[in-house]
Amino acid sequence: MQLNITPKVIMSDFEQGLLAVVKVELVTATHSSCYFHFSQAIYRAIQRVGLSTTYNDDDDIKQCYRKLMALPLLPEAIIEDTYDELLAVMSTQLKDTLHNLLEYFQEQWFVKVPISQWCIHGLSMKTNNNAEGKIFILFELKFHFLFFCAAFHSRFNRRVQVNHPNIWSFIKFLQGEENRFHHIYIQFTAGLGARPKQAKTIAIQRRIDTLDKRYYDGAMNAMEYLDGLSFTVAKRKK
Repeated sequence: MQLNITPKVIMSDFEQGLLAVVKVELVTATHSSCYFHFSQAIYRAIQRVGLSTTYNDDDDIKQCYRKLMALPLLPEAIIEDTYDELLAVMSTQLKDTLHNLLEYFQEQWFVKVPISQWCIHGLSMKTNNNAEGKIFILFELKFHFLFFCAAFHSRFNRRVQVNHPNIWSFIKFLQGEENRFHHIYIQFTAGLGARPKQAKTIAIQRRIDTLDKRYYDGAMNAMEYLDGLSFTVAKRKK
């Protein structure tokens, strides 16, 4: 099987080693990071700075968290200014409470990771979490396109279920993966697409599309746009 691999879109998490390789080796591809990993990183930061309980009990903190989560849905050109405006309208008390979280956010998402890496505005697929993997690559295969989920580490951990499997377990896993990929290849070359989106996902995307249009039509400003988008992000249960 000869593959003419010309990646169009790559979606991954924020592993620095992977980001560096993609930047050097796949220069023509559009590389965006997974929204699920972005939102999870922020929630872990909330836990790390000791705001978990306060988050569940304080609506202002919860609203701020959801707006931080919604920033990647904005057009890249307005993300930083909108973030600055969010800080400007925030009460001094809330800003003091969120000091460590905001310090983390600014250092991680404006310094260490460029906005272009985590902005997912305009992408219909915003996460690779539902595909059991860490990276999506859109390959051009002659006249077909193939979505291939390179989920080796994630699937390996679930299927093998031990930290140090013996060689026979490892070989058996690889044989299963080869068979799985062969079936995926046959499906896509036969014109079958990815599994259909759920009704909830479609409804959320339509809401985002409506907000996008209203912003571009001048019917709302950036902060109203962000506020609307904040209601489309996943809610965390207490």
